[in-house]
Amino acid sequence: MKGIILCGGKDTRLKPITYTTPKQLIPLANKPLLVHTLELLLNSGIREIGIIVNESSKTIFQSTLSKYFNNDFQYITYDNTQGIVHHILSVEKFIGNEKFIMVLGGNSFDIDLKKFAADFITSKKNCKILLKEVDNPEKYDVAYIGDSKIINLEEKPKRAFSNWAITGIYAFDKNIFRAFKEVKNSSHGEYGIIYAIKWLFQNGYNVDYEILEGNWRNIESSKDVVDENVNKLSYINDDIKGELINSHVCGKVILEEGAVIYNSIIRGPIIVGENSIIKYSYIGPYTSIGKEVNIDKSNVENSIIFDECVISGINIPIENSIIGEGSIINNEKGFKRINRLLVGKNTKLFLYNL
Repeated sequence: MKGIILCGGKDTRLKPITYTTPKQLIPLANKPLLVHTLELLLNSGIREIGIIVNESSKTIFQSTLSKYFNNDFQYITYDNTQGIVHHILSVEKFIGNEKFIMVLGGNSFDIDLKKFAADFITSKKNCKILLKEVDNPEKYDVAYIGDSKIINLEEKPKRAFSNWAITGIYAFDKNIFRAFKEVKNSSHGEYGIIYAIKWLFQNGYNVDYEILEGNWRNIESSKDVVDENVNKLSYINDDIKGELINSHVCGKVILEEGAVIYNSIIRGPIIVGENSIIKYSYIGPYTSIGKEVNIDKSNVENSIIFDECVISGINIPIENSIIGEGSIINNEKGFKRINRLLVGKNTKLFLYNL
């Protein structure tokens, strides 16, 4: 059985972070979202994995993943003028006649995929989808179920009469490629994944579903990123490889090699990357701090700090924030109380007024 991960899209709602970091490479608990997804597939026994990426971003995906895996993943490229149907059809040669699992790369899961994959590969089913009951189904593609069977699928309905959201994991056999070709050539111009699945069950193919047991999040906004970082940090265990000096620590902490926490108050769960330094600061729960970060006399909580950032003299708490790689945030003292900013396109600033 093979695996496919779709890492497309322009991610406009996550700018400016996604100017330099594709959404699938944003760190959650100091590990890119895509790494979590690849581990999910590998742990389910899937070894041959194709990753669909934009041609212009292929290098950053390769460079990032090489730090975590020795696996020789197959990179399948596209350009932004092509729709999702073309992206999926581009993997037909890689898949051949095998059944496969497809994951939308902007989704995060904390589930055991082994049984789902094993059941599908030994069955005569042509497609299987994972559903999750949600409170706000209008945000998602939804499935309608009757007599334990799928009777209809609907793309982000204005008013949903089902609470079963279609998650970002699908199991297919080779017939899905025929379905996508039929959808692509239809007079209706319907190009979404659910239209291909609808074509399958409307034409006599065996389409099944399973209820997802575990956590799933479709990451579309900065709030989704911060919330999913909280979820990932909830599962960490203590691992102190760096130094703790004159600091008060409670809760679970991962402190990587070369990292130092000095004269600070730490409330876990948090993770601090290699060679980062924290001095005279308060770091609150659910904070991920990357490599070679310097935090001095500051207050940070429930945030994601990318590599090589400097945060100094920030007494008013930084919370629910994402700080991009190499950012510098400091408190400039002077005769006047002012904010002095150097920001780029689509930067988002939320300033506290005393």
